[in-house]
Amino acid sequence: MKSKKMSLKTVLIVFFLIELIIAFFFLGSTLHIGTNPDTGQKIWFEKKTETMNQEIDFDIQPDLYVEKYNVEEPWKFTYGSKNLYDIFVKMFGTGSAILNFRLWRMILYLDIFMILLALFIRFKSSKIPSKIQVVFEMVYGFIDDLVAETLGDNKRHFTKFFLTIFLFIFFSNWSALLPIPGISEPTKNLNVPLGLGFMSIGLVHFLSLRKKGIIDYAKGFCEPFFIMAPLNIVGEVSKVISISFRLFGNIFGGAIITLVISSLTKNVIVPIGLNLFFTMFAGTIQAFVFTMLALTYLSMEIVD
Repeated sequence: MKSKKMSLKTVLIVFFLIELIIAFFFLGSTLHIGTNPDTGQKIWFEKKTETMNQEIDFDIQPDLYVEKYNVEEPWKFTYGSKNLYDIFVKMFGTGSAILNFRLWRMILYLDIFMILLALFIRFKSSKIPSKIQVVFEMVYGFIDDLVAETLGDNKRHFTKFFLTIFLFIFFSNWSALLPIPGISEPTKNLNVPLGLGFMSIGLVHFLSLRKKGIIDYAKGFCEPFFIMAPLNIVGEVSKVISISFRLFGNIFGGAIITLVISSLTKNVIVPIGLNLFFTMFAGTIQAFVFTMLALTYLSMEIVD
């Protein structure tokens, strides 16, 4: 046991020393992999000149960054394609073209990844499960048990819906770990949590309407008195806001904190822990909370 502790301590010390060396020689620099147009080098460091405000604008509001700092070729942020940038400008305007491009690109990546992952697990499943099959069977069983306990055994067919929501939010939040410029969590954009919120609460009301009928469904907004109908309607709308802004606020706030601390500490050691906490721990918790809230709202309407 003592040797294991010593080996772990040695690894941490070496890691810390490497960080200090990198910080000393390359503090405030950006690593580039590719051909330097000036020197022809394949790997080189470029001194960073951006301020913390510029980094925040570039990461959170790229279109504002382009306008504020007079970037002459904004289409470089869309794979260097001017035609692609012009398409997004026509769709969303110059005020959000790059931001929407990044969002749509990331959602497309996630959709393709989830489809390929599902197909891989489907065709690789066997009676003697692999490690990845065991993991996903555990996740499926966990969500299935939640659905059965909340909605009842006869409503297990909702498991696939809530499992998809959980995995989409989970992978969206964890996408912040990808070390690729321009890649960020879709849930950091308010449109995605709002879309998920409208979809989840919309499903609740659709199933409630189908179960109760129009008259009983309308009566539900008039309880306990007819005069309470406006407040009840506002209460239902607030569910969308609550479930959406809780997810958005935690992911967006974590991204801002990580970005600010990273800038202040020049990306040395501290941001690693922050990124692990806000992305892996908080991201997983928020995926579960959103799924559980949507499941609870549904149970309030369709469970007798």
